[in-house]
Amino acid sequence: MKSKVICLRPKHDFDRAGITMPASFNVEFYPKADEERLAEVCADADVLLSSSTTPPITAKIISRARALKLIQLTGSGYNTVDLAAADKAGVPVARIPGQNSKSVAQFAFVLMSMLDWGILEADTETKKGHFEEVREKIRKAGAYELEGKVLGILGVGPIGKEMARIGAFFDADLCYFDILRLSPEQEKELKLTYVDFETLLKRSDILTLHIPLTRETRKLIGSKELGWMKPTAILINTSRGGIVDEKALLDALASGRLKGAALDAFEPEPIPPDHPFLSLDGDLQKRIILTPHIGGATRQAHSRMYQESIENILRVLRGEQPKYVVNLKHAGGKTSE
Repeated sequence: MKSKVICLRPKHDFDRAGITMPASFNVEFYPKADEERLAEVCADADVLLSSSTTPPITAKIISRARALKLIQLTGSGYNTVDLAAADKAGVPVARIPGQNSKSVAQFAFVLMSMLDWGILEADTETKKGHFEEVREKIRKAGAYELEGKVLGILGVGPIGKEMARIGAFFDADLCYFDILRLSPEQEKELKLTYVDFETLLKRSDILTLHIPLTRETRKLIGSKELGWMKPTAILINTSRGGIVDEKALLDALASGRLKGAALDAFEPEPIPPDHPFLSLDGDLQKRIILTPHIGGATRQAHSRMYQESIENILRVLRGEQPKYVVNLKHAGGKTSE
């Protein structure tokens, strides 16, 4: 008998990544279903397979899914799942950490380079025929190599480590903070210097965020924290939108207390039409980059994430413990990294 897998990603995601579902799966795709519909179709599901960004997997959905053995997320985040409800139902929630780490780190590097070099304005003005004018403006403002600049990394999981390797290649001065400090051997290998949270923000020329969204990290970067940063600093967020207080960030940019920012994640997603980010004036538009949560969207990363997700599902269906469980009460096997 086939196992019923309810997938909240569209089928074409797997097709594009070259992933074929196992013959033992009876997969039903519901990428745009609302909460009530999902609660209905999940009632007899064995597995719920979903993106780590949308939609919310609520207590209502979980409580109605009486046969559920696993909630499997295809990315590294897990803030969309009601973990308390999953605990109550005895359902493990698993993610796939690290499989998109190269993709996200490379993307973060591209964003910081675009901001520091003024590429948005350079592109726009050059296309208008203002070649000499914009070249002189960018030369006057100054662009900088990473060598000798302080690259601050908040969070050194798989993505943060990749970010450190990129920074080390360009001879950046690497600092980091994480609630779990690396071993001296890892710090030496990655050329990382551990500092406390406040020092990280004060010292960084570029601050890049690579942490999950939790109760403790929600709006971790607010007005006070942005005030610690240099007015010449750049903030890069390719993790989760809720980590940064978006209003405080706009205030810091508008007042000149921060040079620039690049955001690949927002709260909520997608950005609502009336969001202030979508009505910025000319100067702010040149100093902030907004992208639609695509940092981990390379074909290679998707292929790795989907394949590992399927293998985790197969483990559970064979009666084995899943990997990378985030509600640790049920983590009998390898837990989250």
